[in-house]
Amino acid sequence: MAQPFIETAGLPSTREARDITPDNALEALAGITEPLVLRGYCAGFPAVAAAKESPQKMAEYLLDQYSGHPVNGCYGAAETGGRVFYNEDLSGFNFETRRVELGELLDDILTGAGAQRAAMRYMPSSEVSYWFPRFSAANDAGVASVSPIGSLWLGNKVRIAAHYDFPNNLACNIAGKRRFTLLPPEQIGNLYPGPLEFAPGGQEISLVDFYNPDFERFPRFREALACAQVAELEAGDALYIPGMWWHHVESLDTLNVLYTHWWRDSAPYLGRPTNALLHAMLGLRDLPPHQRKAWRALFDYYVFEADAESAEHIEPAARGIQEQPLSLEKAMQLRAKLQNDLKR
Repeated sequence: MAQPFIETAGLPSTREARDITPDNALEALAGITEPLVLRGYCAGFPAVAAAKESPQKMAEYLLDQYSGHPVNGCYGAAETGGRVFYNEDLSGFNFETRRVELGELLDDILTGAGAQRAAMRYMPSSEVSYWFPRFSAANDAGVASVSPIGSLWLGNKVRIAAHYDFPNNLACNIAGKRRFTLLPPEQIGNLYPGPLEFAPGGQEISLVDFYNPDFERFPRFREALACAQVAELEAGDALYIPGMWWHHVESLDTLNVLYTHWWRDSAPYLGRPTNALLHAMLGLRDLPPHQRKAWRALFDYYVFEADAESAEHIEPAARGIQEQPLSLEKAMQLRAKLQNDLKR
């Protein structure tokens, strides 16, 4: 097999830090808006110690932490090359999902480790609180105060297409070697995202194969590469990915485990920004160009360029939903209004 394109692209390495630990992480990461590799961040985790002994010890550790609830096991043929993607006409995916016992999935991964071209096997991100309830206490990443969603991903040699997540992500690499190719949010137009409502992991993905890009079909991908960077992690390293950064992820060993922590910088009651995007597509996208231009000005004024001074000319008691930050009470009133309006 030819060397993957992404390994020959000569991309610059992501910036690194060696003095950030679970004891000072949130303070050190505050205000950082670009990815940052945290060398040795989770090297002291018991899970990492097990992983460094052997894949078998890693599997035993996971089973010891396991709640017993069936997991989602994803199974794809060896012909996929480990690429999690769609089928040929984008009507489905190139893998199937089954509810299985964790031990069954791990046995399948370890048994197939010696194959020259192993079939795709993985468990997508699964909340530790449900499937591995003792894991977070034993492997404390130091970010509990921001109430993150903690999840474990495990699998063999699998690659996840470039995608973005709204929350920030502190990704602790527990087992195996992992490579991230990272691109800033504004590169979306050069990454050719697929369907919004139908994607392998629930989040839209780039249709470009980073191992073998088709530059005739996706010519602007060359522009994206000019802004790309690469982060390679060993077991015990972590990567901080600010929200909205695109990341293509490769797991490169027999058994790979990633412990992710997602959190947002705004109050959860404010809702998902994706909902606002979808609503805008419904209400604005098909307007004539001159009207879209007018609405762009309104969005800039009320949203993208709004700050604490934007409504100073209005008496405080009359500012309503223009108050900043938006209170829980005002947010609930606004959500109720939107729900009622959408029924019309």
